[in-house]
Amino acid sequence: MEIQTLVESKKELGRENIGEFLKEHYPDRYKLIENWEELKGEFKVMPLGDNKYLVIYSIPENEFEKELGIFQSVGEAMGAFLSTALEHGWEEVPKSYVIYHAEFTDDRNKLIAGIKTEEGISTYDQLKLEEMMKKMVRYPRVIAYSSDVLTYIKDLYPDIHTKAYVIARELAKTAGEAPELEAFGKIYGVDTSTLEGKLNLIEKLLKNPVKLPDGREVNLRPYWYPVE
Repeated sequence: MEIQTLVESKKELGRENIGEFLKEHYPDRYKLIENWEELKGEFKVMPLGDNKYLVIYSIPENEFEKELGIFQSVGEAMGAFLSTALEHGWEEVPKSYVIYHAEFTDDRNKLIAGIKTEEGISTYDQLKLEEMMKKMVRYPRVIAYSSDVLTYIKDLYPDIHTKAYVIARELAKTAGEAPELEAFGKIYGVDTSTLEGKLNLIEKLLKNPVKLPDGREVNLRPYWYPVE
C-alpha cells in the first residue's frame, strides 16, 4: 500500500530527514506512523518546486499480517489503516481513475452525464445518477475537465472535490489560461459533438505534453498527485 501527502519546507527534504520533519512540523500526519509503528514502511520524497514536496509512504502488503490478531483479514487491516490515514491528512496513491463529464441538453431541461473506465463508456440521465455514483466511488481519482461539472453531482457525491483532478485548473496554473474543451477537439482529431467524444478527449489530455490551441505545449502534473 502507498499513501501520500503534500508538505512545504524551505529546508531540503529527503528520506533521511522526512520523519523528523513530519514529527516537528506536521505532527498529525506523523502520528499515523507512530500509531502503526509495528508496520515497517519506507518514505520517498519528491521535490515539486516552490518549496513543496510530495511524500509517499510505502508499506508492503505482508506487513499487515502483523495485525491479524486484531483484524480478521489483511484486507480488513489495510482498510482500517487507510481510513485512519485519511483522517490524518494522507490519501492512498491513486492507481486508477474514472473520467467524468456532464452536459445539459439543448433545451437545458435535462442533464446527461457519462463516465469512462477500463470497462468503457457509460452514460446516464439525471434519474440514474445514483447508479453512476456507485461506480464512481470505487475509484480513488475522478478526472474532469472543468470544476463546473462537479457541482452537478455534489449533492450525491459530497466529497468529490477531494478526489477530483480538474484539467482546466491545471492548465490555468501552467499555461495561464484554460481553453474550452471543444477547442482541443480539432487539435486532437476528436469529435466533441457527443458526450462520448468529450470523454475520450479528456483522457487524451492526461498525456503530456498537452497541445494548446495557440501552438504551445505544456506538461501538467500527474493525476495521481494529491489534490490541493
